[in-house]
Order: sequence, then C-alpha cells, then structure tokens
Amino acid sequence: MLLEVRDLSFRPSEEVDLRQVSFSVDAGECVVIRSPILLLGTRLLQALIGLEDTLAGEVWFEQHDMVAPLSLAQRLKLRRHIGYVHRVGGLVSLLNVRENIVLPLSYHENIERARLAGMTRELSESLGIAHLLDHEVDELDALQTRLVNLARALITGPRLLLVDAILEGMREEQIEQVTSVVSRYRQRHGFAVVMTARSRALPWASQVYELRDAGLHRVED
Repeated sequence: MLLEVRDLSFRPSEEVDLRQVSFSVDAGECVVIRSPILLLGTRLLQALIGLEDTLAGEVWFEQHDMVAPLSLAQRLKLRRHIGYVHRVGGLVSLLNVRENIVLPLSYHENIERARLAGMTRELSESLGIAHLLDHEVDELDALQTRLVNLARALITGPRLLLVDAILEGMREEQIEQVTSVVSRYRQRHGFAVVMTARSRALPWASQVYELRDAGLHRVED
C-alpha cells in the first residue's frame, strides 16, 4: 500500500467540514476525488502532505504518518517522493518558468546540465509551454501556471502525484493533452495519482470518490 488515509477529520470551520475520511492507494493506481466545492478537495490534498491542522486521523505514506509530528528533515525526505500540482499559485515568483520546473531536482539530485535541459524540454514541449520557459511567473495566466506546476511535479518522477483540480476550465483538447501526458509519465515511472475534480473522472481511474455530507463516499459504476 503506497498511501493509506485512516479516519482523517478536520478541525471544524466555516469553510471545511470533513470527518472520518478513509481511502487507500496502491502503487500505480489512479484515484479521482470529486469535490463540488473545490476548496474541500484542496484542503484534503494539503492534509495528505501534512499542511493542514487536522483534529484526528492518520495519513500513512512510505511507512510514516504525515499527520504526526515529524522532523523537518523527515518531512522533506518524504515529500521528495510526492509531486503536488497546485490549482492556484504554487510557483516561486523570484524564478522564471524554467527555473521553477527544475527547482525540485536542483535541491535533491545531482543531474548533468545537459540531461536536465533535455528533461525540461521534453516536458515543456509535451505540455505546450516550451515557449514560456524564459518567461517570469507574473506573465503567466491561470492555465499556464497550472501547466508549469504539473511540469515541476512530473520532472521528479514521483511515487505519488497529487493533482488539485487543474482540469477545471480547460477546453476538451487541452484536457486530452494534459491527461495524455500524465498517463505517459505514469506508465514510465509507475507513480500513483490522486486527483480532485468538480465532476470529471479520468478514463483510467481505478477508484472514484465524492466529497459530500461532510465525508468521502465511494462512487460505484
């Protein structure tokens, strides 16, 4: 089991009321979580990497509970293997697009410059953002920002990819392009995917859930 969420409950607030959320994800599996209120999906994904103030529950990844107190070194080591794709923001404004994409590898890996350039070029061309590599972050629109976030997450070859509703508002041809790239890299690296969406389920999703009535519910075919 790559990821196991056990009875995760959030501290109640006006924005979020989620209780006893449980699900699991095997290596290479794809899980879609439908969230009519996108903020709920965002908060759930953030909880999976320990960025939320939860009231109770456990999130097990790589034999560590991401909700439990962990040292900074432990948390950073675990998050090396998780790619997180933000729906809004998420990029470093002091860096240009190219620098944002390669940022995770510059911290954690010793990769030759030529290989790094090739990886960046392949990803950016696949996602249709190669012409933006030397642009500043504040020159990007919302869709371009999501695509750069996706490129940055994929370039690390993670074990788990968390995708926060980035397909919302895209045209059908854009959705097809993005899902095709994610599918190709998933086949190459074998990572699992947890993606939130307002209503859409990926054609290759093995499990589909829905956030409603303060909980997570399995959607049956």
